[in-house]
Amino acid sequence: MTPATENPSFEQAYAALAQIVSQLESGGLSLEDSLRLFKQGQDLVKRCSAQLDAAELEVETLLNEDDAE
Repeated sequence: MTPATENPSFEQAYAALAQIVSQLESGGLSLEDSLRLFKQGQDLVKRCSAQLDAAELEVETLLNEDDAE
């Protein structure tokens, strides 16, 4: 990844993941390219999952703050 894409937003990571899935589903890739894309996809899934977990925690924190008031 380039420095600009080392920490992509959720939307950027999700779009990149969708593109990878499309490429893998279309076939025609060499085994090496398929493995490279699969590994990139795994990394993006981890990033998206972590970002969603963080957002969920933030929402829960905000809701708990509202309940405490």
